[in-house]
Amino acid sequence: MKEETTSQEPGFAFWEERARLLRTIAHPVRLAILESLCDGPRCVTDINALIAIAQPHLSQHIAALRNARLIACHVNGPLRCYYILKPTLVRSLIRLVSSDHSERQCVRETVIRQAQRRRETTR
Repeated sequence: MKEETTSQEPGFAFWEERARLLRTIAHPVRLAILESLCDGPRCVTDINALIAIAQPHLSQHIAALRNARLIACHVNGPLRCYYILKPTLVRSLIRLVSSDHSERQCVRETVIRQAQRRRETTR
């Protein structure tokens, strides 16, 4: 049985656009590209040095980010340098997805400390 798409429902166009954006960045290579561009514009060779994948694959991921209007390109002779079009959005998303690990670590350490305190008070 085929699911109905939400874009046919009234009032979902706003969320459909956001979901499309999230689907675009929901790939480890694309997240790594965006993270590398948070520090400033980079040329393809610089991005490829940071993200060790075949150049044609890198180009496909860059194209997806360009199509989503997250990054743009400045051409200077043979150099193609990319930069983030929506830096506040991208930095917030990168911070959000990368903070998950550190938050889990903090929660884990807090739980361990609480367990140790309970053990010490029951002795």
